[in-house]
Amino acid sequence: MRRGTVALATLTLALAACSGNKSTGGASPQPSGAASGTTIVPNVAATPDCHGESPVWVLPRIKVYLEPGERHYGKTKRGEYLCLKEAEDQGYRPARNPAGQPHRRHHPNPFS
Repeated sequence: MRRGTVALATLTLALAACSGNKSTGGASPQPSGAASGTTIVPNVAATPDCHGESPVWVLPRIKVYLEPGERHYGKTKRGEYLCLKEAEDQGYRPARNPAGQPHRRHHPNPFS
């Protein structure tokens, strides 16, 4: 019984500390930028100006790039847009072979 009382008291204190003794009048709290009238923009990777060419999506961890139309283009957590020339200069390689076929490891096992 004592253990439950201590947990309840701790939870009550934590909730009181989070509220900061401010009454929201039943409304949900707003982000800090919303109170001043500014618009909050999500953190989106900036698209570079590639002089009319479509940028590629690079994956720094594995040093490959994806071109527009490929399955994971622009959708991975850790990636960024670069111009193709800049990506190749930094040592990135295409994620697929030149014919657009999957890597060899994706082929079915011939022994099964």
